[in-house]
Amino acid sequence: MLSNPWVRSIRPHQWSKAALVLAAPFAAFHVSVAIVTQLAVAVALACVAASGTYLLNDAIDAPADRLHPTKRHRPIASGAIGRVEAVLVAVVLLAAAPAIGRFLNGPTALALVAYVALTIAYSTKLKEIPIVDIATIAAGFVVRVLIGAAATHTPVSRWFLLAVGAAAVMVAAGKRRGEVRELGTGAVAHRKSLGVYHDAMTSRLLVGAATVLFLGLIAWAIIGGGGPHLEEGWAAVLLVPMAAGIGRYLTIALRGKASAPELLVRDRGLQVAGLATVVVFVVGNLVS
Repeated sequence: MLSNPWVRSIRPHQWSKAALVLAAPFAAFHVSVAIVTQLAVAVALACVAASGTYLLNDAIDAPADRLHPTKRHRPIASGAIGRVEAVLVAVVLLAAAPAIGRFLNGPTALALVAYVALTIAYSTKLKEIPIVDIATIAAGFVVRVLIGAAATHTPVSRWFLLAVGAAAVMVAAGKRRGEVRELGTGAVAHRKSLGVYHDAMTSRLLVGAATVLFLGLIAWAIIGGGGPHLEEGWAAVLLVPMAAGIGRYLTIALRGKASAPELLVRDRGLQVAGLATVVVFVVGNLVS
């Protein structure tokens, strides 16, 4: 099934990003059977919208992808799927997600509309503008969080949103650094904006975003305001695996090995840090 060109083009392996839809209610420990049901629908709609985005992006990028050593094998770039067909299916998916989201509630539909608008703007123009492309990616991550918050009527801490945005900037900068390292002298030919992302630039972005991320997590865990309901001791313990995860990703990204965002769910070190964070968070909330 995974060899089917349509399945490959909608990229189910990247649906893991929709886990951000779960972030707000779980971070606020606002969970019930009803909320889990609402979240399941919201996650599905986020995946539908994301797949529409991937199809549209690949259709637009097909000429450039044919010059890329690996992207040239993508179904649309290789000709296995026609560009017009891909755009038509993308439009259906991108329109369906917010339309169905209206059945959850109006704010969810609006959040999905915002996500669709951001991704279309990114695919058609913004990805060609250095720094703006990374800011748009970060905004898309934040909007995913807001989709889950809207679907479940969960208040969101401003510190949590700051941390999510900083994490997204770090991931996007790592991706750009990895792409430039992989493509070498052909980076600018593939996309002009990549010429800006030399090692010094991406190093500053990575370290700066990691710093803001950790400070945002400290404020979220300690100050609260929609954050975890933890005693100070547990909040301090929670920061340990979080810091380890940030350090692990930063190390990988600075080596230029973070061009694939799926690294976040495939790397063993990041898996351990993530699991430890979840365990400490859940136990801390239950005993606090």
